[in-house]
Amino acid sequence: MKIGEIAKLSGVSTRTIDYYTVSGLLRSERSDTNYRLYPASTIQTLERIQLLKKQRMSISEIKEVLNTPENPETELLVDEVYEEFECLQRKITSLEEQLKDAPSSVKLHVSKTLEHQLAAITSLIALL
Repeated sequence: MKIGEIAKLSGVSTRTIDYYTVSGLLRSERSDTNYRLYPASTIQTLERIQLLKKQRMSISEIKEVLNTPENPETELLVDEVYEEFECLQRKITSLEEQLKDAPSSVKLHVSKTLEHQLAAITSLIALL
């Protein structure tokens, strides 16, 4: 498929697709008329790139992930961790709404209580 077709199907701009190609995240071949042609699997690769970007991965980190051979067990774990992350993100948003209008004393108490939990969260992130 040509870059325009990939852009239309994926919702990703041609400029971004070009950047990903130059960065080595996507592969293309040249046609006889010098058009870049992408395999249909590029759509799934773009979806995966977007997912990894949501996890705040850099281009070099995304490239490393994309170039690592897929292991079904690893993929299941990644999916599970991401689903849990999404769940936590929704809970955090809900709690932020609740705290927004809370009195200062409640906010201070919550803040002090969470300081102790921050070390555990930091340790978990370090494992990743």
